[in-house]
Amino acid sequence: MNHIEAPITEVLFFDGFDDLDAIAPFEILAAAGFPLRAVAFPEAATVTSAHGLRVQVDGPLGEAPELLVIPGGRWAGGGNAGVRAMTRGELPARLARLHEQGTVLASVCTGAMLLATAGLLRGRTAVTHHVALDDLARAGADVRRDARVVDDQEFVTCGGPTAGIDLSLHLVERFCGPAVAQAGAERIEHERIGPLVVTAAA
Repeated sequence: MNHIEAPITEVLFFDGFDDLDAIAPFEILAAAGFPLRAVAFPEAATVTSAHGLRVQVDGPLGEAPELLVIPGGRWAGGGNAGVRAMTRGELPARLARLHEQGTVLASVCTGAMLLATAGLLRGRTAVTHHVALDDLARAGADVRRDARVVDDQEFVTCGGPTAGIDLSLHLVERFCGPAVAQAGAERIEHERIGPLVVTAAA
């Protein structure tokens, strides 16, 4: 089932990503007909999740996807793995370039901290997993602590891992319409959860 409205989409995988953050959006968007690729950064043939799942990806992060889904993983407790490792590398700058080129960036859970590290959420409405809300606020975001999903047009963020299901269904609704999103929710037997915050287009 293909929908011409669905953007060319990539789901990002990196070592230490949270399994549910990436796999749930991949399933929901694929089922809705989004043209979809699993991509790695840095370039790698396989990526290992925070819980040991090994994923064989389709290729490296693309030069200009229309939509990129960014998972979180391993933020709490410090250390140098998962999202924390990615914030110290080249990924934030790459995300900033994608934003400049017009890619819509959607983060699940603490994936928002990659956007924040890139300086993209300064003054923007956003949310993340509760363990990182204060960090997100310190990075200059307008944090909506009670929101489950925040759509700030160029950036879509959500709370912890299961909020990625609601973020994905919102993306389906945004690009393909409410009927397709409702069908997706019924397929996985999920009752959509809010609150959803949508800002006005600039």
